[in-house]
Amino acid sequence: MKIFSQLKALIAHTILLSLNFCANAQHTDLLELDGFRKAVSRADYLAKVKIIKVDSFQEADGFQRHIFIADVITTYKGITHKQISYEMFVEKGEDVMFNSAPIYLALCKSLSGSYYWTGTGSEFKPTPVIDAWVNENRDSLKLTRTPAAWCD
Repeated sequence: MKIFSQLKALIAHTILLSLNFCANAQHTDLLELDGFRKAVSRADYLAKVKIIKVDSFQEADGFQRHIFIADVITTYKGITHKQISYEMFVEKGEDVMFNSAPIYLALCKSLSGSYYWTGTGSEFKPTPVIDAWVNENRDSLKLTRTPAAWCD
């Protein structure tokens, strides 16, 4: 009988841990979606891309300039391109890592027409929650205006 009550307690504990894990996963998904939605509303350009190349240059001011080249899978906001390049400036010694997995990319566009990375919160891994939101809002994304403060 004692083993049976211990087994019941273990099962109850396992169920509670599972529910807690699911709640944390949902919370994480909602946080990622919130960050994605903010980036989309503030950026000039949004696309699902596959980065294919990065060139790095040392600038005179001590910063490093990275130029990314990516194949565009789907454009959601901004001008449609088959391939896009954009710049990222980082402090000297900061590593830039990328892989060939598709990502959502939110970029700003300069007055000269070149695209640039605005910083953390500009690149998002596809998740079921983000994919569903993009599919549900595909038409309205093209009409979203960009507030001036984000891309200045």
